[in-house]
Amino acid sequence: MAVIAIAALSSLAVQGQLFRPMGLGDGLGKHIHSYYMPRMHVEGDSLFVCTNQGLYCKDLSDDASQWQLAGFEGIPLQDYVRNGNDMLALRHNVDSCFLLLSHDGGQTNQDITSTELVVNHPRVKNVLIRLVQHPEDPNTLLVLSKIWGMYRSTDFGRTWSKECGDTLALGTSIGFHPARPDIIYNSGSDDIEEPCINITYDGGQTWNIIFPFWNGDNAVFHIAFNPSNPDRWIIGGLGIVGTSDDNGHTWELQELDRQRTAAWNLTAFDNENSNIVYMAGSLNSEVKVMCSTDGGRSWLAPQTEPDQLYVNDMQQYGDKLLIYTGADVYEVSKSELLATSSIPAQHISSSADESSEVYDLQGRRTTHTGSGIYIKNGRKVVFQ
Repeated sequence: MAVIAIAALSSLAVQGQLFRPMGLGDGLGKHIHSYYMPRMHVEGDSLFVCTNQGLYCKDLSDDASQWQLAGFEGIPLQDYVRNGNDMLALRHNVDSCFLLLSHDGGQTNQDITSTELVVNHPRVKNVLIRLVQHPEDPNTLLVLSKIWGMYRSTDFGRTWSKECGDTLALGTSIGFHPARPDIIYNSGSDDIEEPCINITYDGGQTWNIIFPFWNGDNAVFHIAFNPSNPDRWIIGGLGIVGTSDDNGHTWELQELDRQRTAAWNLTAFDNENSNIVYMAGSLNSEVKVMCSTDGGRSWLAPQTEPDQLYVNDMQQYGDKLLIYTGADVYEVSKSELLATSSIPAQHISSSADESSEVYDLQGRRTTHTGSGIYIKNGRKVVFQ
């Protein structure tokens, strides 16, 4: 019976039923710019989705429910946070009016963007692309500028101060470690396209740059933290997955795809079983989702939904994954994903496999190392 059930589930997936559209449609999540990745939030049984036309909501407990405009009508949104009855929304595609405060769920709002965030220079306009909230203190927020790096607020967005540490050339994600909020990170790549993490372990007093891997012209995307083991972290990159068991200090790599047919930009541990991990990404107009059943030590072959746009966000609701793309929000059954993904992903290499490999600063493998700085095992080394 179990074999029949798995076969039936696999048949559903082959027929294109693994990714079930939820009917948001109308291009509400379509990219305005390459860095426009609007977010969504599950609040109880309600799903709130930031779109380029405002905040939309759907009742997840009722399959027949319709999408409703929840607030901020006609305003392109990146994200929002809540503090009691107050909602602070991050507006997209502006260079001055970034933050909108609402006391009534987005029906009315006021611009509270402080002067600290309006840092424009001739031919350089500031754009804010990420907003996150402290896991214990709702008044403490981080925002990421595409140009100037991270800022922090302790009064729910009314005033901001610039965080120290390097400003990444491509800052793809920011966040707090949920179990250790003194750990704050900005992941992305530096100005010579080295994948890196700008991180503090002491609440911002000191900052360090970590280079988890080197594979040329790559980036570190979102970091996921194991809820059962806070020392274990997982990251994705272009064709690469990295895992750390020592709080992000050293990394083991799995190069799953040397042709880089997927940018694994979203990672999540299962809400109920931390041995199960999900990754979502996309490239060449295809959405890809893959899973691991051993905490990220190995991965099953990705499942693909063709003819879609970039993945914006991934959330969980009960036994479902919710995947937000530029075309729609898709619902994916976790059990069907696991049953369908029965073939192990090809493991091309790891940090142990490539311990002898040396790269120059352009990401090219080399066997002739003169004096200078090179990359070995994902870290800079100096050869005399």
